[in-house]
Amino acid sequence: MTFVVLPLHLQQARDWSQLQTSAAFVPFAVALIVSGRVAGPLIGRYGARAVTAAGLGTGAAGLVLLAFPGLEAHTWYAYGLLPGLVLLPAGTAASFAGAAVLATEGLPQQQTGLAGGVLNTAMELGPTVLFAVLLTLGSDASSLAATGAALAVVALLNHRIK
Repeated sequence: MTFVVLPLHLQQARDWSQLQTSAAFVPFAVALIVSGRVAGPLIGRYGARAVTAAGLGTGAAGLVLLAFPGLEAHTWYAYGLLPGLVLLPAGTAASFAGAAVLATEGLPQQQTGLAGGVLNTAMELGPTVLFAVLLTLGSDASSLAATGAALAVVALLNHRIK
């Protein structure tokens, strides 16, 4: 969703060129790669549940930062967009890594492939459905903020349930 709505916003509301818009997403890619590499050791040290909850909370914070200061036309990139474009992918990568471990943890070896397939299907289908719902509701800051709030609630529930 970030790769569809945010570039449209940057090019239409802020009159950014395609090059400027693409360059704005470089930190997103770097944060995604770094977080993915760090997630494994963090899961080993703190556990998959804690890393998943922290990732969901971090991703929620990134969405909220993108929704409020990030979408304001007069807000500078380094202050408004950059924090959200770093926190969102960092949280996403950590939560996906933790979720993969949680989905296959404690299963017999014969069922781990099935569980991994179901997880990957959910990770592909879920954002697609959420994207359709958000576009139906509106692609404004309140939709991003509502998504961020929902992720924060899921993070809290995930952390509290053992």
